[in-house]
Amino acid sequence: MVLGYRILFVWAVASAVIAWFYQLSGLEVVEFDAQKLSIRKQILGWNRTTEYSVSDCRELQWHTQSEGDSYGLECKVGWRTVRFGEYISEDEAIDVLTALQSNLPDLAQRLCAMPDTSKKPFTTLGLS
Repeated sequence: MVLGYRILFVWAVASAVIAWFYQLSGLEVVEFDAQKLSIRKQILGWNRTTEYSVSDCRELQWHTQSEGDSYGLECKVGWRTVRFGEYISEDEAIDVLTALQSNLPDLAQRLCAMPDTSKKPFTTLGLS
């Protein structure tokens, strides 16, 4: 039984070291321009770039991080939610949104716009 615990302990430590190295070796670059939002992730020498048309993006905002979720920004792209800005704090996310507002104000107004919540999807008839 002692050998089983040792194997489990070594496996847990090795997994933690690999996860720590994976986290420290990554880089995420987010780029905004008038036509697209580009998210480029570089992890252990591998690059992956995802691009989204700005015309499909809306509701760019700070994402409250929860357990198991480390992303700081999110926006809606079509029907799905895209999260990015891994391991950034709320202050850093606000800095990103402020820089976007000061450098590309038209784009920031379009991306950060929230839907009109004053309109209700149903009409109340008021019948008794």
